[in-house]
Amino acid sequence: MKKKSQHPTRREFLKNAAGAGLVLAGSAATSWANNHPHPSPQSLAYLDRRMYIRNMEIIAHILPGHDRGGKMQMMSAGNQRYIFQQDDVFDVSDPRKPKMHNQHGFLGYQVQLAYNKNLKKWILMTGAGAPITSSTPAAPNGKYDDPKLLDAWRNFKGLRGVRFWDATDPSKIVKLSEFSTGATGSGTHRNYYDGGRYAYLDTAPDDSFIHQISYFRPLVNGNMIVDVSDPSNPKEVSMWWVPGSRKGEEAAYEKWQWSQLKYDHKDQTPFVGLHGPVYVPRKIEDGGNRGYGGWGCFGLIIHDLSDPKNPKVVGQFEPPPQYGAGGIPFHTIWCGMLDRGFVIGNGETTNPDCNQIYLPIWVIDVRDEKHPVPVAQFPRPVPPPEAPYRDFCFKRGRFGAHNPPHLKAPGKISPNFIAYSYFDAGLRCYDIADPYRPEEVAYFIPPQGGDFKEPGSWNRTVDNVLIEWDRNVMYVASDTGIYVLSCPNLGKPVLDPMPVAEWSLDKLNEGAP
Repeated sequence: MKKKSQHPTRREFLKNAAGAGLVLAGSAATSWANNHPHPSPQSLAYLDRRMYIRNMEIIAHILPGHDRGGKMQMMSAGNQRYIFQQDDVFDVSDPRKPKMHNQHGFLGYQVQLAYNKNLKKWILMTGAGAPITSSTPAAPNGKYDDPKLLDAWRNFKGLRGVRFWDATDPSKIVKLSEFSTGATGSGTHRNYYDGGRYAYLDTAPDDSFIHQISYFRPLVNGNMIVDVSDPSNPKEVSMWWVPGSRKGEEAAYEKWQWSQLKYDHKDQTPFVGLHGPVYVPRKIEDGGNRGYGGWGCFGLIIHDLSDPKNPKVVGQFEPPPQYGAGGIPFHTIWCGMLDRGFVIGNGETTNPDCNQIYLPIWVIDVRDEKHPVPVAQFPRPVPPPEAPYRDFCFKRGRFGAHNPPHLKAPGKISPNFIAYSYFDAGLRCYDIADPYRPEEVAYFIPPQGGDFKEPGSWNRTVDNVLIEWDRNVMYVASDTGIYVLSCPNLGKPVLDPMPVAEWSLDKLNEGAP
């Protein structure tokens, strides 16, 4: 007997997904704010310092007890491998014995690192931004309660933009330049650089980008393309933003579905604009012409970059309006499944204690790139049976996905495996052999860090993950250190030093020693 197809139509899928989202939204507690606790009667009255692990093994633990949340990037030199994170460099050539290689060797947390074959150098790009407009106990709705909170952004005197460094010798990193995206703008948040001619910056270049509805940001970011063929002298190529973002674009702004909705609580207002970055899986100079960006409430936008001076929109998937009730509905786009015709998009929960709708991880069919179609959502994580809460909403902190493994990494990306950092739900691992039915296969939840007396210090238990696809090793950035992990579904780990034979993207780090 022929098995009936389980693949829903786009209409059926969105209808079912919307219903599930509304049920979860209804479980939220009384509204508070971004870093302000708002426990329900079922919430823990303490932080969970226990560790939970399923179908994974710990290989090593870097800087136990230290808050090491932040993006991670990797470079190689022969058998040596180095992770750049926060402002430090770690030697992980032997993942069983990681060691500090260069402490405070550079400035900037938003790291991007790649080998430039023309310069024969590893180039590091780090981000620099003005303060965001968060909440305080006296102003739980951020800028809506206290407009003076915007003063920290307006009066910021530091760099708003990016810095470029020569990281060829990771023990002696040399600054090449500083590039300002605009003296009155946001600076940059999440960027992308692949070692080629162009870098892609998540930024608002000036204070005219005022139509940010979210309470915790002052401006609406767009995508700036910068020519970095000479990293010591970067030059702006173009700037693209969603029409309606700027002062003077009110007619377009009023057409946004998000601008017309009424929000009972200002700390559940939608995040609009690029959260970044726009990922360009194939360099433009190598024939690539597509970029994939997570644009908050505007969802996935596919960009035509054939002419970097004049980017265009190819297609878009904009999530249903109920997903705009707080948080960042589309935060990161995972392009590791493009050869199969899919991308994965995840949001970011920004309030603790489930004070927002649960933001799912979407699998999106982009084979018809003018009409991207959602085909599945990842299963919602469930706490371990031995945990003292029945739902992660009752564990203190944010509950939701944050980052997949970075697109740039050693080895060929597995077609069957992916992992996501999930804040207070730890690291979640999935089998994606069937993109229509993602299945959770493993998890790791480290002890929760922070101080219960300091709201905001305990919100982001697991923040980031990096995978060495050739050695089957995972690095998990958390608020209690960096954990080195393995999982049988990824493959047996290779723990001896070895050179990188290939990288995750075509011609990435080509010519690296």
